[in-house]
Amino acid sequence: MAKQRITVCLPPCDQDDPESLRRAIQRAMAPYDYNRDDIPHPDWVGEWDYWFISGAGYELAVLPGHEEDPRLVRHDEWRQPPEELPRSRCHGGPRGLLDLDTDRAEVAREAARLWDDWRRFADGHAGGSESVLRAVAEDPALKERFTDNPYAWFGADRAAYIAEQAAEVLPTPAMLTLGGRWVEYGGPGYRQWFNAYLQDLPADTMVVRVLYHS
Repeated sequence: MAKQRITVCLPPCDQDDPESLRRAIQRAMAPYDYNRDDIPHPDWVGEWDYWFISGAGYELAVLPGHEEDPRLVRHDEWRQPPEELPRSRCHGGPRGLLDLDTDRAEVAREAARLWDDWRRFADGHAGGSESVLRAVAEDPALKERFTDNPYAWFGADRAAYIAEQAAEVLPTPAMLTLGGRWVEYGGPGYRQWFNAYLQDLPADTMVVRVLYHS
C-alpha cells in the first residue's frame, strides 16, 4: 500500500459552496473505492481507500493576472500545518486559469542547455565513446550531470530529448478524466496523452491534484 497522486478532472463547481469541490471529487472517485458495497464483478479491485486534496510536489502554475481568483484551490489537506503557496501556484482550479506552458518552457530551456553541454563534451573528447564514458564514470560531477549512460539518456536527437523532458512536467502517475476513466502511467505514450488531454479540456473544467492511498 502506498500514497500516490492523481489529477482529477471535474465539471465546474459551485464557488459559493465551499464543500462543492470535495463532493465532486468524492463522486468522481467513488467508482474506484476499495470499500464500495456494490462490487461490479468478482474480480474487481479498487484503486484507493482514502484521499486528500494535495498537489505537494505537483503544484500547478496560475495564469498571470488571475492569482486572486477564488476558484483556485489553495488549501492542502494532507500537509499539517498546510504550506502557504506562492500566489503563482495552486493545487488546482479551472483549466483556463492554469498556466500549462511556463513550467514546460523552463524545463525545455534547461534540457536544451544540458543536451548542448553534453554534445560539446562528447564531441570535444578524444578517444571515442568508450573514452567518453570512462571520463564520465571517473568524475562524480560529470556523472551527476550527464548520468552514467549519457549516450542512452540524451540520444542523438536534440529536439526529441527536449520534448521528452518537457512532457514530464505536468503529468501525475494517474489521471481521472472528465468522463470518469481512471488512466495510469504506462510509458512515454501516457505523458503525451496526458499533456494533450489537459490542453484540450474546456476552460471551465476543474483540474485538481489529489493524493490517494492505494
